[in-house]
Amino acid sequence: MFLTIDAVCKGYQGQRILQQVSFCVAEGQLVSIIGPSGAGKTTLLKIIAGLLPPDSGTISSRADLLHNPAILVFQDYVLFPTMTVFDNVAFGLKTRRVEKAAMTDKVMAMLAYFGLGDKSRQFPGQLSSGQQQRVALARAMVVSPSILLLDEPFANLDRNLKSGTAEFIRAFQKEYKITTICVTHDLQEAFMMSDRIGILLDGVLCQYDDAPVVYNQPASARVAAFLGHVNTIHRRYFSRLSILQPIVGGDAAISVRAESLVLEKDPDGSAVVEDILFAGQYNVCRIRIDDLILTAYSSGSDINIHDRVRVGIKQYIQLKGD
Repeated sequence: MFLTIDAVCKGYQGQRILQQVSFCVAEGQLVSIIGPSGAGKTTLLKIIAGLLPPDSGTISSRADLLHNPAILVFQDYVLFPTMTVFDNVAFGLKTRRVEKAAMTDKVMAMLAYFGLGDKSRQFPGQLSSGQQQRVALARAMVVSPSILLLDEPFANLDRNLKSGTAEFIRAFQKEYKITTICVTHDLQEAFMMSDRIGILLDGVLCQYDDAPVVYNQPASARVAAFLGHVNTIHRRYFSRLSILQPIVGGDAAISVRAESLVLEKDPDGSAVVEDILFAGQYNVCRIRIDDLILTAYSSGSDINIHDRVRVGIKQYIQLKGD
């Protein structure tokens, strides 16, 4: 395997930050480690980058980390404010004493790829957050790192820039075939761009697998809940619902994501709508079937509070351990 993180532990002042974290990354893969703030994501990234030593455990790689080290792009980009865009991107090449003509060619080619060719003489303060991020990425990529490490790449971006940035990161990562590890709390963007996903909760890597497996077969109820609202529906309510996916085995209950519930207005429906919250692209509907309260995401505009509805289930999720 190209990169192996084995049983890494780290603590500060008696508090455990990372607990026996282990996973492997194949060459050319893009891996995202997802978790809430304080889960230990940035600490893990700094350990992989060699900026922090682990208390125990090992990091091993087939890469030539001496000549092509892992490069960490920080959340706040850490650009030099008094240097031009060109000089920021050229900084790593200058420290490696690359000949001037070759350095200029490499920097301008990288700026052109990142859509910054006309910004080479501007300063970071003259750029948008998205442009600053691309300067930071270009500065990292121009030295041909063996591993690219991204710390919360979407944190400083407007919401409408996030998905485009995820697509861009995926595109350049594939073009340059650069092994990449990203830590983030942005779920949608991580799933859009990643080959593999790790879920880090309270310093524990609770699941690490291909992105569709993590979403559709969470390792635990806690992982499932972190990835989005999950309804637990006990068997006694099955007859009141339209379940499109066959239920395997004799499960006493199933777990259903809010987006997998389908509501259809029906005066004879088994459920009553108790509340509706407008959330932009969809409505968050609270519905009741006797003493069961469900949360559904509905795009329909014809459903109102107190309406009776039929409830369908497009699919339910199976916990991987089940």
